[in-house]
Amino acid sequence: MTRALVIARVLFGIALLVTLVCLLAPADAVLAAKVWAASWLPMAAALDAADATAWSDKLVHASLFALLGGLAARSWLQPGQRWRVAVALLLLGALTEALQSVIPGRSASLGDWLADAAGLALGWMLWQPAPAPLRPLRLQS
Repeated sequence: MTRALVIARVLFGIALLVTLVCLLAPADAVLAAKVWAASWLPMAAALDAADATAWSDKLVHASLFALLGGLAARSWLQPGQRWRVAVALLLLGALTEALQSVIPGRSASLGDWLADAAGLALGWMLWQPAPAPLRPLRLQS
């Protein structure tokens, strides 16, 4: 296993843990994190007044799964491995939504799972390993 592959898999593991913490935290912890993050934004009051964060939950889901999808695309290079990982990540999204229904202050949402799937697809497409460059054909003279 190459060093780049090991690094990609370690980063995938870290991203997976961060995703699970974000998606399975109780609502009061999520609210505290939002307040903390907003305290760093220079225009937090204007964003709150404009309700710019109405879709922030979907953006968080899509971003987390885009990161997971991109790192998975870089970590598992064999086609059979890739499809199993992609299906596992889609199932993980469904499982986290089901678990959210029993976490205080959280609820399951088909829209969140669709955001997970869209983020996964986007990350997968954007972070595919670059194909080897084509060599120009040499004509025999």
